[in-house]
Amino acid sequence: MALVGNPNVGKSTLFNTLTGAHQKVVNAPGTTVEVMEGRWAALGARILDLPGTYSLIAASPDEQVVTDTLRSRGEKDLLAEGEGIDLAVVLLDASALTRSLYLLGQVARTGLPVVGVVTLADVAEAEGDPVDEKALAQVLGIPVVKVDPRRRESAAKVQEIVEFALENPPYLVDVAPPECCGRRVGPNNCPPLPEDTEVTAATEAAASQSQDLPTPTVRRSGVEETAEDALGQVETEPKEGSFAMDPDAVALFDWVEQVQQRAGAMRRVDGKPSRSDKIDAVLLHPLAGIPVFFFLMWLLFKIAGDWVGPLQDWFDGIFSSTEEGDWSLANGVSWVLETMGLGDSWVTRILVDGVCTGLGVVASFVPLMAVIFLAISILEDSGYMARAAFLGDRLMRLIGLDGRVILPFIMGFGCNLPALAGLKTLPSAKQRFVSVLLIPYTSCAARLTIYLMIARIFFPGNVSTVVFSMYVLSIVMVVVGALILRPFFNQEGAKAPLMLVLPAYQAPRVVVLVKTTLVNVWQFVKGAGSIIVVMTLVVWLMGAIPMVSGYKFADEIPMSDSLYGRTAQVLEPVFKPAGFGEWHMTGALMTGFVAKETVVSSIVTSYALDPDTDGGDAEDGGEDLGKLPELVKDSFNKSAPEAPGVAAFAFLVFVLTYTPCLATVAEQARLIGGKATTLAVLAQLIAAWVLAVLVYQVGSLLV
Repeated sequence: MALVGNPNVGKSTLFNTLTGAHQKVVNAPGTTVEVMEGRWAALGARILDLPGTYSLIAASPDEQVVTDTLRSRGEKDLLAEGEGIDLAVVLLDASALTRSLYLLGQVARTGLPVVGVVTLADVAEAEGDPVDEKALAQVLGIPVVKVDPRRRESAAKVQEIVEFALENPPYLVDVAPPECCGRRVGPNNCPPLPEDTEVTAATEAAASQSQDLPTPTVRRSGVEETAEDALGQVETEPKEGSFAMDPDAVALFDWVEQVQQRAGAMRRVDGKPSRSDKIDAVLLHPLAGIPVFFFLMWLLFKIAGDWVGPLQDWFDGIFSSTEEGDWSLANGVSWVLETMGLGDSWVTRILVDGVCTGLGVVASFVPLMAVIFLAISILEDSGYMARAAFLGDRLMRLIGLDGRVILPFIMGFGCNLPALAGLKTLPSAKQRFVSVLLIPYTSCAARLTIYLMIARIFFPGNVSTVVFSMYVLSIVMVVVGALILRPFFNQEGAKAPLMLVLPAYQAPRVVVLVKTTLVNVWQFVKGAGSIIVVMTLVVWLMGAIPMVSGYKFADEIPMSDSLYGRTAQVLEPVFKPAGFGEWHMTGALMTGFVAKETVVSSIVTSYALDPDTDGGDAEDGGEDLGKLPELVKDSFNKSAPEAPGVAAFAFLVFVLTYTPCLATVAEQARLIGGKATTLAVLAQLIAAWVLAVLVYQVGSLLV
């Protein structure tokens, strides 16, 4: 089975409802396009969640995957040799039924049996345009059901029509396939054509005989050409402005219109602006739109900086606090080991200083990540995220980038990894190449944890402003980078109009928000959390290896005389011009190359293990975050006594600019090759160092 539908129609939500945890990611052959494949346990069926598309006339790699898979042939076909799609489940957006029926008609013309699933019915009803799924089913001649993909009961409704369809394959008889692309013979008895057979007008006409509705003769959608012609004529002839649509597109939309008329599903056009139109008048205003967007981003950082801090300390204390009388995992582990006679052993130190400290750092990130993921879910579910992409389109074109790249760039502020994967929608290879080079400069959520820690220590009254400045600087670097690379890549994508469907505004469902947030936080804990704990143990092990005589493994030695300290000290001269040439900070930057989430844990662990600092050992509670601010201040005072605050800001600039993580590097190498990725990483390191030095050297002159 294949789930097919327009973007933002609830397709992936329904897929998750049907498959639960029985799903995996597969790559289309020869592409970077990722498709979810799942198993519907209730039917024992294999389901493909195909990428969202508006047409089977492919204009991008992911759309080509949809087309090839439905036709069971082509280089990007997801099916194995001899396999075919048994049923296409097409999701129909009740609030935008016209374009959904357009896609349904194209899917039906492949010769596949189809069923319809109407979604977003609540949005259509709120706008006064309800859809009668029974009337629609009668007109189309296929099973149609109305569901809310977010509700569990939708699975039973879909299962009912799918079971019927598998026993009695339903074909959309009013849209005869002009080209029998599938490996089956539909009710029109049209034999499969050889792949090199040209479908002529006569063939299409023969296929359309005895049909009640006019059969579309679409060979290409004509939408892009029509949009470009319309824009051109509006610019050159704003008063005359008459233009002819592509006749093939007109034919298909004529069929769609007749279906809607027969089913009583024509949208009312009363000329009055909808609620979404009224909101967009403000949020998409040429002057007000951008300031509103930046205000929302600043508000998010304000909440994260001012409200989440106390929660972070509390979550950390649950695992790592060793203060006498505190109920914590560290105290519990210490008590158990003491009763076993291991109270002053390396086992205690590795579990308390290593594992418990790492778990404490992971736990301290949980409330922050929850706020970030919740905010992103609210923006997405409400419909605002698509507007943010619309607002950024003009900027992308000004710097020579394809307007469609704005969506992956927005994703990059959450995580660079899925942002790189999102570049698959760009049809131009050169545009994809440049975007792969630029996305690492978008500030991911992992960096936010570092911004907040440093900002709270050095700029307690301006935490949100400092964090916000990092994101502004991130945008500036992307723009500057694109302008530098502009002469070297094709800018054709910047000329094509961005066709973006803006979903109607709707109130996010609390249950969905909570579920999505919990899933994302859990994914963070499993993924980044495991990396943090592992790197914390690595730092502990390196700190337990003495580099001077007179000590053995796991003795309480000065951290500066350990393998970790000596390695970090090698980098001190490199960062001295930037103001943070102190080994605690340079060591954290080393581990940050693996994953930015480990920077904070490395700083905490390096102080916790060092008996030369006020942190002391585990028994003194040195790993508690309560003493961390003064220890960090001391480090910057040593490396930049004249301007420690400026040095701290330069440290943040370096964190923002240098390589995000090894996972991002691996994905870059997969997309553009190892040689180009190596050069890109070197460029990131050089740019980070130069910017940090400039910030510190210029800033120290001004304070």
